[in-house]
Amino acid sequence: MKEKVSLALDKRTWRPSPLLGQVVLVTSLNADGQSNVAPKSWLSMMAFEPALLALGCNLAHWTAQNVIDRHEFVVNIPGAELVEIVWKAHTLSHPRPVERIGLTPLPAQKVKPPRIAECKAHLECTLVQSLAFGSEVILLGQIVAASMDRDAIEAEDPYAYLRLFAFLEKNTFGVIEQARRVRERGI
Repeated sequence: MKEKVSLALDKRTWRPSPLLGQVVLVTSLNADGQSNVAPKSWLSMMAFEPALLALGCNLAHWTAQNVIDRHEFVVNIPGAELVEIVWKAHTLSHPRPVERIGLTPLPAQKVKPPRIAECKAHLECTLVQSLAFGSEVILLGQIVAASMDRDAIEAEDPYAYLRLFAFLEKNTFGVIEQARRVRERGI
């Protein structure tokens, strides 16, 4: 049996991290109606019916404040070709409209915050509930519209097209470059 080593409870100290977080760009609207964009990696699907996702955020962040105040947001899924833009985005001061990070706003189908044209997929959400834990909050959003590049849907390996990437630890990310299927056993 392999020796197990205890880890501190602070994820920021884990090297390597046993948990990864898909990197997305979340758009919301500021009080003045201007878009706000922020990279996030604490995101997970929570339910199929209705389609719900959870987004973790710091309560002091503009994203949390905007979503709690206006009840809408869009999860934009970038491919790895945008990693430099995404990584730099969090260093820019606020307000931070989509155009400021060098990307193009695209009207959403059902909510007011924009989608991002250069991203490969989009989940438009309305806030169902927020759960605060100290300075952190979980934003539970119902997906009310979803869209994706047609090329992703038509690709032989859609995951190779999407090139989703995940935050691993400080200044470290991983990329999904191909999908593999498990052979099912006969019944």
